[in-house]
Amino acid sequence: MEHRDHRRVDDRAARLRFGNRLDPTQSGARYPVLFEIVADATPLGLIGPGGQVVSAVGLTYGDGDSPLTAYRNGAGPTLVAAKLSRMSVAGEGAPPAFAAQIPNDGVALYGVDAAFRLRVLTTGGFSPDGVRSVLPTEFARYFRLQAVDSAGEIHWIEETGRSYPIDGGQLTVLGLADLGLAMSTYDDAYIEDHDNQIDIVIAGDDAAVRRITLVDIPAADGYSPFYNPGGPGNDPEPDTTYSQPGAPTQQPVTIALDDPMTVEF
Repeated sequence: MEHRDHRRVDDRAARLRFGNRLDPTQSGARYPVLFEIVADATPLGLIGPGGQVVSAVGLTYGDGDSPLTAYRNGAGPTLVAAKLSRMSVAGEGAPPAFAAQIPNDGVALYGVDAAFRLRVLTTGGFSPDGVRSVLPTEFARYFRLQAVDSAGEIHWIEETGRSYPIDGGQLTVLGLADLGLAMSTYDDAYIEDHDNQIDIVIAGDDAAVRRITLVDIPAADGYSPFYNPGGPGNDPEPDTTYSQPGAPTQQPVTIALDDPMTVEF
């Protein structure tokens, strides 16, 4: 990983740190600018159709100059992909160390009504305040979906439990999943799974869900922004730099109802 440092750092421990909480414009700011997957004794591989494995060595992210840090204005978390497929629990298991966070899939939380899964991939942890977890009941606090019918009319899906008629079919957002265990109440005991994806679970018909075009995170006008873990927290200290709220995000949706584009290995 390459980084920029606005001051000389002589001790080895400091050189190994990924960064600090200073804004990149401040003196002493330390932040990554480039990530690269490198070869080692067990190089990272990518699994594709038919179980084909290809090397990930050499893939990079970043331009070697722009700060890759959550501690600058507008640099909070965002989405990088969204895929709509039929609800499936394949691959929802986990090693024993993660057993306390499962099952948390759409079927575990919403039962047989869970027909479709709109999975969004995030750049990192998503939190309301940098401390607590996002709850399965909080779709309407952060998200809305856009659907465009065959006549070109735009429909905004903004509430859970409401049936939206589109192109002769209907869809209903049941809530969020792949966040943590299903519980009768969500409180301080809620156990999240700490991964980088959130499922928007939907009931309804093919005709309607096929018209979904994007996931919208307005982050304003009555919608809350997401924060990376680390801030501001429930009782911010005025002299402490925290991660920033994410900017408004609109992520196009890949429709994968006919081909789920998943692999097994």
